[in-house]
Amino acid sequence: MDSIPAKRAPADKEFWEPVKIDDDMKVSVITPVYDVKAEYLNKCIDSILTQTYKNLELILVDDGAKGDLPKLLDEYVGTDDRIRVIHQANGGASSARNAGLDSATGEYVTFVDSDDWIDEDMVARAVERFDKNDLDILLWGSFKVYEDKNGRQRFEKYMPYEADIELFDEDRKKELMLKTMTGVHPVFKEPATSFGSGSCCSKLYKLAFLNKNELRYPVGIKRAEDVNFNIRAFDKAGRIGYLNAHFYYYRQHAASATYLYRPGGIQVFTDALNELGKFIDSKKGDPLFEQVYYMRCMFFFLESMDMDYINKANKAPRRDRIGSMKEVLQSEPYKSATQKLEYSNLSFAKKIPLFLMKHGMMGALMSMYKLYRKV
Repeated sequence: MDSIPAKRAPADKEFWEPVKIDDDMKVSVITPVYDVKAEYLNKCIDSILTQTYKNLELILVDDGAKGDLPKLLDEYVGTDDRIRVIHQANGGASSARNAGLDSATGEYVTFVDSDDWIDEDMVARAVERFDKNDLDILLWGSFKVYEDKNGRQRFEKYMPYEADIELFDEDRKKELMLKTMTGVHPVFKEPATSFGSGSCCSKLYKLAFLNKNELRYPVGIKRAEDVNFNIRAFDKAGRIGYLNAHFYYYRQHAASATYLYRPGGIQVFTDALNELGKFIDSKKGDPLFEQVYYMRCMFFFLESMDMDYINKANKAPRRDRIGSMKEVLQSEPYKSATQKLEYSNLSFAKKIPLFLMKHGMMGALMSMYKLYRKV
């Protein structure tokens, strides 16, 4: 039995009391690696190998990693016999995670992105709650980590709920699926927060459950892969729990891919929405799923503005950009979403862009978002 010491998380006031737990169940930790700073990768790997829960394997998936990263991964293999490296041509995050799932030998599996890190007690705490309630999936909270140019870090809590949920009933499970698409909706009840639940990280899955239901990440889409995976996993799961603790540190980058210029960037969102739409079709007859899906369509369209239409790197005439936006809104799934999304689902701040979209006022929408970005 391993004793876990009490400790305090950075930027947090919660104390974790010691627990005793058997480490009979093996945990597979899957970390895809593609383009990451070596120092971030080292911190990530070290945080996994120093877990107080020792019965784990670390599967590092070299997804066509850049530079010297493949060599760095291979060097780690000789330092700890719990490490395995998979080398493959670049296939994207979904392909890398699936490769890890297909080779995992643990009873449980969790994901850690290569530029993030985890608290030393994360696996032990998760397994303890998982075993206690015989779960298929366990969720917990995380910290978003912001770092300024001087290296000072700021921690911000991110969690879908703000109290423990030992076992989700059917109503709460439906809410959880909806929260993979949007964090805020009038029907969500306490202890739900305004944050979503779609990330692949900060979760522990029973591998036999994933395999039995043939749950894998959708290959071929570059956005919201984890949303598409988790909404299906939540739907199939019979026993889901939430642990109100923050063990995962999610590094936020100033040059986020969300804001990188990508001509025609709307396509990555369209691909993700089309895949999500397949799941929504299975929920026909439930207008709430359709309305929240339409919300996600609207939000992705607005996100695409940052990547393309109002991005400073886009030198196309304003008239041409407005024309492109109108053309997108006449295509699916955005046309149906704009027409059918009801104002009652949205906060006042979100009702304004929906109004502008419904009335084809793309110039006003562009001006509003440019002003928003300056605030």
